[in-house]
Formats: sequence, C-alpha cells, structure tokens
Amino acid sequence: DLDLSEVAVKVQIGTPAQEFMLLFDTGSADTWVPSLQCTTKTGCPDFLHHYDTDASTSHQKIENDTLSITYGIGSAEGHYFQDIVSLGGQYINQQQTLAMIDKAVGPISQQNQSTDVDQVFLDGIFGAGLPAGTVRYMQGGDFYDPLIVALYKSKVIPNPVFSVSIAQDDAEGSVILGDTHPGYIYIYTDAVGPRWSAHVTDFEFQTANETKNFQFNQKTPFGIDTGSNFMYLPEPLARDLAKSITQNSTVNQEESGIYVVDCQFQESRDLVKIYFPSSDLPGKRIFISLPVKELISKRESDGQCLLLFLPSNDKFILGNMLLRHFITVYDFGGSVPRIGFSPV
Repeated sequence: DLDLSEVAVKVQIGTPAQEFMLLFDTGSADTWVPSLQCTTKTGCPDFLHHYDTDASTSHQKIENDTLSITYGIGSAEGHYFQDIVSLGGQYINQQQTLAMIDKAVGPISQQNQSTDVDQVFLDGIFGAGLPAGTVRYMQGGDFYDPLIVALYKSKVIPNPVFSVSIAQDDAEGSVILGDTHPGYIYIYTDAVGPRWSAHVTDFEFQTANETKNFQFNQKTPFGIDTGSNFMYLPEPLARDLAKSITQNSTVNQEESGIYVVDCQFQESRDLVKIYFPSSDLPGKRIFISLPVKELISKRESDGQCLLLFLPSNDKFILGNMLLRHFITVYDFGGSVPRIGFSPV
C-alpha cells in the first residue's frame, strides 16, 4: 500500500489481434502472456486476457522450447511460440518469438479485481531487454530478437533507442520507441552484460555541512530496471546509507528488509548522488542526484515511513521509485549499448 509506479504498454498478438496490457520491463528480455492453460490456481487470474492459440490463424508452435524465468520477485514457466505482433497498429514484418505462460508466481498473479472502473490489469511482461538477455539464449538455445529490437529491424521504429518516463503524481508515464523524449539533455553511461545494467562507482550522501562517500572497491553493475519498484543495494551500503539519512537515529528493519524511519525525514533536503562512468568522457564520471525526501514513502495502512531501498546480497537494482524522477534512455545502436538519464 505504497504509492508505487509501473509502466504498461498495449500489444496486439495474432490474427485476428488479441490485445494484452503488459508490464514494460527493462530488466528482462522475454515477452510473455498467459496461456489458456494458466488458471487462477496456477497464477493467472481469470480476469486477465489469455492467449488463445486456436483463435489465431498466424500462430506457430515451437516444439520442445520451454521457458522458465525467475525475477527479483516471482517466476514464470511456459513455452515459446511465434505469431504476428503489432503495437499501435504497426506490425513487425515477420513472425515474432514470444512465450505463453502456464504457471506464474509474483505481482501479476497477486492482482485483485475491484469495482474501480479505471483499474488497469497487467496481463504479462513486455521484455524490453537485449537479445543476449533472453532466457532461451542464456540457457544455450537459439538467439532471437526481443520485441523492441525486432521493431527496429522491421523499420517500424526509426532509431535503435527507446525512452521511458514513469508516472509521477498526476503526470502520466510514457514510452517513446525509436526516439527520446524531446526537450531534455541526457548524460550517458555504458551498459554492461547481457541486460540493461550499468556500473555504479559510488554513492554519495550530501548535507549542507558534510559529504559522505560510499565507494565500491570493484566494478558493481546495477540493473536500470523498470520492472522493479524498489532500489536493491548491497547490504553494507543500504545499512550505512539508512544511518546517514536518519542522522544515526534508530532505524528499524522489518522482516522483509524494509527500513522504517521517522516521518520527519520526508522533509529532508539532503541529497543522495549515484555515480557512473561517463560514456562520452573516458575516465570521467557522471552522476544523478535525488533529495532524500524522494526516497521515503508513507505506508497507508499504518502511517509508517519507509525508505525506498532494500538490502540485497546478489542482485543490485535501481528501480522505478528512483527512475520516476528521470527520463531514462536505452540506446542499443552502437557497439556498446548505452543508458542515459535526464532529471524530470
């Protein structure tokens, strides 16, 4: 019951088109929708849209090609198939590889139907990652182009780039495929590995009187992940940053790992900065910064104030609670993909 942020896009699959609302996820590369075999008991509520293979004359089965994917929260199991895909009436000019899920665990499975006529249900995942990040490829299978790469190669979008603005307050979020949001100046860092991740060199906490630097002693990749809400930080960094934000006052930690702090810090003007290597200036760094007050949210159920980052032992992520304060650009056109930021 926090004010969380997500980005969703409409996708049409099959002939005639079956429409799905999908979570736009830069943290994964496989796009999936529920199959008819996925029921409420196996993680697909009946009010979601389910892909009907028999209803699509362009459906193509792929034999013995299964998908088993684990997310930061949740998992999905199913199998790959091919069909015609379109976004906004623009078609990819060849059969696209997708997945349909027979079993799911996680946030999509946990959606509840309400009487709110404006409620939007997420049917599945739009994997906006890179080709080397598909589960099929990482498990030794065939290489295939995820949706956005396929859109570019089909000349549906003009440039090998996309730009994400996440909803904040009353402003709607948006995804621009093939271009960036106009009117912004972007700073870039190189993406690393098979996913949309970037090396973080250090975090910095800055008050009016002092600056504390938390520097990593080795290259540390963080996922720039629109499929996650929270930030996931190395445990020592999360602990020390929480102490710094609260001026070494008591920080309570719930079993889930969430830090509970005094709500007075929602008025804090202290800053947190995150540094990355610069793409454009070798040997130099770039940084993004955010006031501490934007890293704290009040829980509706009990009025407790929570820090929007959690400790993690392995996967480190900058999620939507941070990214909603920036326009984020994902550029896959060069020999090394790049990630860009501009403050909103």
